[in-house]
Amino acid sequence: MLSAASHFTSFRFKVSALVASMVLIAAIGVCGISLLIAESQIQRMIARQEISALSGAAAYLDNDLRTKQNVLRSIAEEALSRNLGARDVQALLESHPGLRDEFVNIVAFDARGDLVSSLKNRRDKVINVSTRPYFQEALRTRDSVISAPFRSVLSGRPVVSVAQPLSDARGNVFAVLVGGLDLLRPAFAAQVEALRTREQGYLFIIANDGTVIHHPRKELILTQPSADEMPAVAAPLAGPEGWRADILDGKEPSLVAWKRLRHADWTVAVSYPLRDAFAPMASVWFNALGAAGLFTAMAGIFGWGLVKVLMEPLEALQGVVESIDAGATDISAFNVDHADEFGVLSRALYRLSHSRKQAADDLHRLATTDVLTGTHNRRMFDQFLPAALARARRSGESVAVAFLDIDRFKSINDGHGHAAGDAVLVEFARRLQGAVRCTDTVARLAGDEFVVVYEQVRGAGEAHQLGGRILAAMEAPFQVGDTALHVTASVGIAITSMPTNADAIMQSADYALYGVKASGRNGYAVNVFGAEKLASVRGHEEFVSRGVVQERAKA
Repeated sequence: MLSAASHFTSFRFKVSALVASMVLIAAIGVCGISLLIAESQIQRMIARQEISALSGAAAYLDNDLRTKQNVLRSIAEEALSRNLGARDVQALLESHPGLRDEFVNIVAFDARGDLVSSLKNRRDKVINVSTRPYFQEALRTRDSVISAPFRSVLSGRPVVSVAQPLSDARGNVFAVLVGGLDLLRPAFAAQVEALRTREQGYLFIIANDGTVIHHPRKELILTQPSADEMPAVAAPLAGPEGWRADILDGKEPSLVAWKRLRHADWTVAVSYPLRDAFAPMASVWFNALGAAGLFTAMAGIFGWGLVKVLMEPLEALQGVVESIDAGATDISAFNVDHADEFGVLSRALYRLSHSRKQAADDLHRLATTDVLTGTHNRRMFDQFLPAALARARRSGESVAVAFLDIDRFKSINDGHGHAAGDAVLVEFARRLQGAVRCTDTVARLAGDEFVVVYEQVRGAGEAHQLGGRILAAMEAPFQVGDTALHVTASVGIAITSMPTNADAIMQSADYALYGVKASGRNGYAVNVFGAEKLASVRGHEEFVSRGVVQERAKA
């Protein structure tokens, strides 16, 4: 199989053959006006192609930065779910060896800005980053922040950092993770250079304040060249997207095109020498000016049409990229079997986009799954329950929500240790998933609190059956090491056939749960939303009003 470079070499050969054909025709005259029109169109076409290619490069960099932010967010969620503190961060980082592939290093600073852990070297020198803008911004927003480029105190190298605050159960930030991207690291430079689709010219990245993030001249990184010193680097600061063909880059006329990233204050740009872009036209101009005659107009029209035909594959690729960027189609549009330049580049982009999509899907699964039990987590539940209620509202069917927790779970942790408690949670989640239907959704909210969403429920009678199945699943002793534990659960079930919202039905299930606890635990209660009765069931023995249950729960 020919490489992409070989195909583009073949493309340039076709353009050269076009020039030779036009020279032969222009021997008796080529119309100068037609050539001027052709040159103007080629210039605009090249500019559009460069901006289209830069759009793909910007989207790739955006996705890569978002992926790194989401990796740190998943670490923060794991720390919150495990109720970790600043002393546990080092062990948490070392338990994820894949972090070394995403970042050159990850360090953590406490809320005062003091270094508390380092994935690369536990003995990194003591530093304080409390005055760094990215650290202050992460504390203020309590969300992930991408820093401006700066020189690292730890490594002395130019870096960009991704900061992610770690919060405890009360919402207090106890540490900030900082993942570093080394701008001089070969992996970063090679990743950026791979986004270039032409051999001529070069690609560079600058921040919105003019700081150079990537450039073939490494000495320019972290500098802010003025427009007089380097007009090609300063030109992209004019706007979020555009191109100029009047730039002198190293005293050489160049076309500069640029595209701003959506999720970072970066602009990716390319400088393309005009002499390479219009080299084929130069010889045509030379012959056209020396020729005259009857066939001048015919030669100009023929040459312009032939250039357009040769450019059609790249125009088609540009159209596909713009369609994907607008959301009109997906990456499968790149997977074509054409043998021309469009087909070669499209398949390469398809492979790249497909691999990035798989990585994004894997990251989504990590972000919506409870780390300990493998069930859905609170984030996934908060998205799923409103959607389930909306589906029920459209179909007119009933939805039930079971809110449950493990009876006296704290005594298990206190008496047998947190490892035993974790084992009980894992086994409890396994049994709970086995006790529900394949269409039902199980999620762990926090600690020993679980929730089940039942769709297409046929009235309160079926809700009783569902509660009984959960209790039956927990009857067998839980084997934790050499110890057999008798574990019970309290289950509050709310069922509704009328339109409602997630907060209301969760509150209804919570009422039912407190009714079970007030009645002695190890049971379930069914609350029919909108009615004034609560069926409190421990072997189906009694029905009491909601007011009685609330009073007993308060007592």
